[in-house]
Amino acid sequence: MNTRVHLIGICGSGMSSLALWYQNRGFEVSGCDRSPGENLAELKNAGIAVSDEHNPSHVEEIDLVVFSAAIPSDHPEIMRARAKGIEVLRRSEALAELANASELLAVAGAHGKTTTTAMTGWILQETGYNPTVMVGGEVKAWGGNFRSGSMRTVVEADEYDRTFLRLRPESAAVTSFAIEHLECYGTPEALSVAFGVFLEMTRPGGSVIVPLINRDLARWAERIDRKVITTGPDGSVFCRFIEADPWQQKYLIDGIEAKLPLPGDHNLRNAETAIALSSTVGVKTEESVRALESFPGVSRRLEKIGVYGSAVVLSDYAHHPDEIDAALQGVSQLSDGKIGVVFQPHLYSRTASQSEEMGRALSRADWALVLPIYPSRELPIPGVSSRLVVDASIRSGCDCRLCAFDELREVLKEKMAEIIVFMGAGSVDCYARELVEEIE
Repeated sequence: MNTRVHLIGICGSGMSSLALWYQNRGFEVSGCDRSPGENLAELKNAGIAVSDEHNPSHVEEIDLVVFSAAIPSDHPEIMRARAKGIEVLRRSEALAELANASELLAVAGAHGKTTTTAMTGWILQETGYNPTVMVGGEVKAWGGNFRSGSMRTVVEADEYDRTFLRLRPESAAVTSFAIEHLECYGTPEALSVAFGVFLEMTRPGGSVIVPLINRDLARWAERIDRKVITTGPDGSVFCRFIEADPWQQKYLIDGIEAKLPLPGDHNLRNAETAIALSSTVGVKTEESVRALESFPGVSRRLEKIGVYGSAVVLSDYAHHPDEIDAALQGVSQLSDGKIGVVFQPHLYSRTASQSEEMGRALSRADWALVLPIYPSRELPIPGVSSRLVVDASIRSGCDCRLCAFDELREVLKEKMAEIIVFMGAGSVDCYARELVEEIE
């Protein structure tokens, strides 16, 4: 009889892919989620039963319960499972059990880890490795955020909730380092140490990949004889930009000229990390760059979702100032015309600490509309609102103003642009798609 696993909060990005992975490994899978969202269809298509209610009866015939970080540990289903002696795991613990039993490649980083994970999986797929891939965004060619495959696995390793510290990869990559998730680490120094420990946890004989500018993160891994591969300008793996065409860019690596069907310097950095990580399982550089020429991209990463008036509409997940800046640099390769941004700040705490940098980054656009903050898991903080971002952006010279959701349609009719980017990690993507669908 197969092991029966029940996932609480199953429709979250990380949980839904975990559910599919369990199913791929032969488990009987069920789950529940009061806010099913867009991942529900993928789960139903896979034949996984999902309830939109929580009830302790869900765990009566279950062998293992897994819950997401958003679920409190005193949740009635968890309490019932423990009372019955059923094994209960946090998502990070469940992920580690599955991942550490495979031939694991792990990708961490403040920015770029989703695209880099997908790129690495795509390279391995196109070169015949048939990988299992677990990624934080939708890859349409895979029908979602999970690719079922062999025991060769590529996983996006998230620093939130210290998830990545439970993994024991054969090879590990860090795409970038920035101050994020201090609610989990307390100080920037502790966050830096955590990234170093993640790399140090690479198995004996393994490799670690880091940007040359962050090479210090790998010092402990190097002391225990893990091979260190550096990326970026003057690193050992570097994609040198040649020229941009709309929606693709030419680059040079190891004397090989290639095309990447994504704009932006940040995507060249993602590509070189994926090429380096793939090399650790034997994929040659030329095989990797040819594979990436057909890479389909990841949803909400400069994703073209339609038109609004005469403007092309893109959706992007950027919510950190570095990501906003990188995304708008990439958009600037697409057009010499005006660029507008509809930005939704994510989290009160992030807005409080980074509003000045957010406003400065938005000033790359010709105009910006800033929506109310998407709170996610947080309660409001007195004095913190989207006004902080608007004021910072105006100080940086941007044509920027506050905009409520209910006035967005009318305001956009007065704005001229060749490209409008709907940007943020919250609900802004849904609004963008609704607007585009209305026009269509």
